[in-house]
Amino acid sequence: MKFYKDIAPVGSALYYSVRSLSPIEREQVLAVYAFYKQIENITLSYSDIHIAHTKLQWWRGEVIKIQDGKATHPLAQKLPPQVANELLEIIAGLEQNLTCPEFETFEDVFIHFMRTAGLREMLVYSLLAKENEKLMSSEVLYQMAFIFEFTHYLKNLRHYVRRGLFYFSQQELRQFQVTDAQLREYKTTPQIIELLRFQIDKIKKADQFVNNNSEGQYFPKNQFIQCKIARAELRAIERNGYKVLEKYIDLSPLKYWWLAL
Repeated sequence: MKFYKDIAPVGSALYYSVRSLSPIEREQVLAVYAFYKQIENITLSYSDIHIAHTKLQWWRGEVIKIQDGKATHPLAQKLPPQVANELLEIIAGLEQNLTCPEFETFEDVFIHFMRTAGLREMLVYSLLAKENEKLMSSEVLYQMAFIFEFTHYLKNLRHYVRRGLFYFSQQELRQFQVTDAQLREYKTTPQIIELLRFQIDKIKKADQFVNNNSEGQYFPKNQFIQCKIARAELRAIERNGYKVLEKYIDLSPLKYWWLAL
């Protein structure tokens, strides 16, 4: 279906991370990611907040219809009824983007990720883990979601800054003497480099936490591959001098393929 090609085009990181799944599992996982992207795009694409709220409200109605088997959107029809409550929570979390919120502390940033990408990854995990007895804790899953989503944010920093979304805490911006206005100049200054290095260090600590606390537990191959890809993407950002405000730093399809092997 078209929304699968949009969310995981051939050669992309997500495309290679889900190739190891069975066709049924792949369809379920991609449906969750496509839903998440659909909702996030609404919060990022519309300058008229009223229109964005209206579209999100329509999706709330569609999610409610999923439970009754009456959904009309092709994507909604692919989503399992048992995840409807979590999908509604994701809409509520991403709707916060419309107000371009400020986060005073890193804990506030992390809570936002828990409500959005964290729920997405927990949904994916629950769809794949099924009745497996050795499940990862919610804390590990939230840390894993932080790895995926914050790496994605840093890679796409120019795009998010243009939209006015700053997932850096105000405390950290003051600590490194970086302002929103400086980020909007799209020029990587020494202060911004230090800020970005600090953020990447947090992702690396989260990655170490996941490694230390997931041994012997069920770790779906697609999420394991995504962790590997995130590490490689962070190294690419570092090699390119943290120039994510000037350009989009990405890996080649061949590199994604190699990491997925």
